[in-house]
Amino acid sequence: MTTKAPIPSSKIDHTASIAPQVYDYLRARIVDNRLPPGTRISEAPLASKLKISRTPLRVALQQLATEGLITTRPQVGNIVAEFDSAQLLEAVLIRAALESAVVRRLANAMIDLSSLESIMAVQERAAQLDDYATFFIQDEAFHAELARLADMPRAWKITHSIKGHVDRQRYTMMAGIPKRSQRAFEEHLRIIKEIRSGSPSGAASAMRDHVNSVLELDLQGHGKDLPETYGQNNS
Repeated sequence: MTTKAPIPSSKIDHTASIAPQVYDYLRARIVDNRLPPGTRISEAPLASKLKISRTPLRVALQQLATEGLITTRPQVGNIVAEFDSAQLLEAVLIRAALESAVVRRLANAMIDLSSLESIMAVQERAAQLDDYATFFIQDEAFHAELARLADMPRAWKITHSIKGHVDRQRYTMMAGIPKRSQRAFEEHLRIIKEIRSGSPSGAASAMRDHVNSVLELDLQGHGKDLPETYGQNNS
């Protein structure tokens, strides 16, 4: 079984915008626990490692702070935030509302979903192998593509900006609960089925169930000790 997620490289492309790359680099490591809660992020060593100036690094850190993944403490600096269940619940409620609206629009308009086929093929293989790292990436692609097809790209942009703690929880579930990726894949199939059947209410219900499932981790008592069982490498 895959144990570590493919994550953005520390090699920065200086021909492209730097801050978004640094943001992706840090966010991925926070989500998969390579940078666990309480980790201090020192600007000078990190800027040196990435071969960048501190300006784009500070932009990335500010964005992560806005999303609740970084906190700033006096005399200490930037710290990876503790998991916040209140932010998790709020983000799940917002995400469920936005993504339900996305699939309602798709079902109402009977939009062609053929562009999802390649994503679903990779998901299926990853689920069969319990390769949660690959599945996690393709899960993101699935939801982003639904928003694009519905001509609601900002819905996904907003969702992404508020779901940092959701992603931490999702990754914990996929890493620690056997065959959790398979269940998520089946939930995706149900969403597609409801959209293709032209049922806005059915599609919305399927999406809400899928999004809300992340809340089951604490309710079932899973995950208490999971953060130290995955993401051991802080590279």
